Amino acid sequence: MIISSIIVIGCFLGVIFLILTERLNRAIASLMGAIITYFVLLIFEGMDFSIIVDLIFGSNEEGFVNLHSLILILGMMIIVVIAHEAGTFQFIAIKLIKLSKGKPIRLLVVLCSITVLISALLNNILTVIILIPLTITVSRMLNTDPTPYILTEAVLVNIGGTIFSISSIPNILITTYANISFLDFLVNVGLISLIIFGFTIILFILLYKDELIIPEEGKRVLSEFNIWNVVQNKRLLYQSTSAIIIVMLLFISIPSTIIPPDIIALTVALILVIISKLEPKDIISKVDFELLLYLMGIFVIAGAFEILGIADFLGSSLFNLGTGDIFLQLILILWISSFLSSAIDNIPITKVLIPVIDSIPGTGSSIFQNQKFYSLAIGANWGDNLTPLGDNILVVNLAEQNKRPISFKQFFKIGFISTIFQLTVATIIFTLMFKFIIGIIIFSIICLAIITLVMIYKFAPKAIVLKIDQNFKKFRNKIIK
Repeated sequence: MIISSIIVIGCFLGVIFLILTERLNRAIASLMGAIITYFVLLIFEGMDFSIIVDLIFGSNEEGFVNLHSLILILGMMIIVVIAHEAGTFQFIAIKLIKLSKGKPIRLLVVLCSITVLISALLNNILTVIILIPLTITVSRMLNTDPTPYILTEAVLVNIGGTIFSISSIPNILITTYANISFLDFLVNVGLISLIIFGFTIILFILLYKDELIIPEEGKRVLSEFNIWNVVQNKRLLYQSTSAIIIVMLLFISIPSTIIPPDIIALTVALILVIISKLEPKDIISKVDFELLLYLMGIFVIAGAFEILGIADFLGSSLFNLGTGDIFLQLILILWISSFLSSAIDNIPITKVLIPVIDSIPGTGSSIFQNQKFYSLAIGANWGDNLTPLGDNILVVNLAEQNKRPISFKQFFKIGFISTIFQLTVATIIFTLMFKFIIGIIIFSIICLAIITLVMIYKFAPKAIVLKIDQNFKKFRNKIIK
């Protein structure tokens, strides 16, 4: 058992290293890791071929949790591919941008809202591919610097990834494993994400208010732009939009005990393929099967963590680290998963941590049990922005390709600070939820500090106010430059 555990842990770390250094395709790396893991279980633990089937698709006792995850991801991929072909998301983005009427702060708020909306429906990479070039194009129309808007969008992509249970792969893995409904996830994670979204907008307005300048000529060009130019097929636009709305409504209205979410998604996807009259081969060719193969490999390695007792050991360690206090455990899960996902792809981290968190000794309350998974969903998604790695490299590359370069140093500073800010606000929210008295004290101190600052600005001598302004601008410039 000990030898098997050492080999499997080494295999997992090796797969992560190969992916991070891009020495091997992620699907091939994870599948090689899965094969090594299988042989370890076969030779050292005396298991047979059936174990590989259980690890890839999930066992009957688990309700085939991994298979449900794969089907749900496949169904949503097909819907997204068709919607992208129709220009649905580009249309929505331009429509909302025109509502800003070229006013700088309003445009920032609109672009932030678009980012969260689209990333709640698409994966992060596709969201970035759509929004960054679109933002740069709009900035050229308006004759303004796109950097503040690009950085804000890059940070908020992961916030949008925690709105719905289908918004990211980690969410799908967590909710499928823990049998958390679409509505429960929206209420417990989505609402917190929307609150953090509001605080993040305020942070970026404070940081970039002096840089947000749009000339009158740019406003005129935006008002004259025809949004239908980005739509290639109106009929397909309406069909794909309807499909997305129907899927959301069915997720909310139909309990998973009657029809699982993955069957709903795949059914709607197949109907959309038929009525869209697109060539099925073209749609299939654009589905990300590499991601599905990558997940299968990770499922095998993460499953071995459970079989060999590694997950139970890590769960007990986390329980002891939190001194048995469920609130401290929630905070530890939030911050540890964030920093792990900043250095490692959040999909394998999530898959490994799910059984670890599930093995933490319970407190009897189902609310607290699910809250552990909610904390993991938030941490695993938001931690991506702590470093300019992973999906954020794509943001930097797209900006450079469009001749609007953003340095890694610049992105790192704004991403790290904003993510620490977001995690801190989330921690305060958890404190208000589970340690109300302490939360109220912390909230009161923050409110008192804000009121004091406002009073200083209103009644203090101009020299003092000017000095505060100068110091704030110096601090702000160190962050954004």
